[in-house]
Amino acid sequence: MWNRTKAKSLLIVLALVLAAGAVSAQNKTDSAANRAWPSFWREFTAAVNKKDRAAVRKMMADNFADDSGGLNATEWLRFIDENERKGSWRDLQKSFARGTIVNKEWPSKGVPTRITRDKFYYFEFRKDGKWYFAGVVGD
Repeated sequence: MWNRTKAKSLLIVLALVLAAGAVSAQNKTDSAANRAWPSFWREFTAAVNKKDRAAVRKMMADNFADDSGGLNATEWLRFIDENERKGSWRDLQKSFARGTIVNKEWPSKGVPTRITRDKFYYFEFRKDGKWYFAGVVGD
């Protein structure tokens, strides 16, 4: 009986240690994300304001998600360019000028995520320690 109780106690302690380690790792990721955000945001918004397609593309995730249209990053930028007369770049500039907030609605993603205040676009901090323009929020 004593061995069974001891084994249960050991399992509980082990579970708590593992949980604490996971929280610590997430805190380190969040901290790195917070430190990296301001410089990424300055660079990204400057590229959008200049309509610098090449610079914007470099800051987009390779698996960019256009949930409303199904386009990849290159196709999406081409769409933005083709629709410039309809205000596509201007709309991006307006959205990004409003800034972003930490997205607490998608905790299951497991990566720090920011979303524009109008909730049209999102950014992710990936395992390589960099922020990326990750996608368009679907309807």
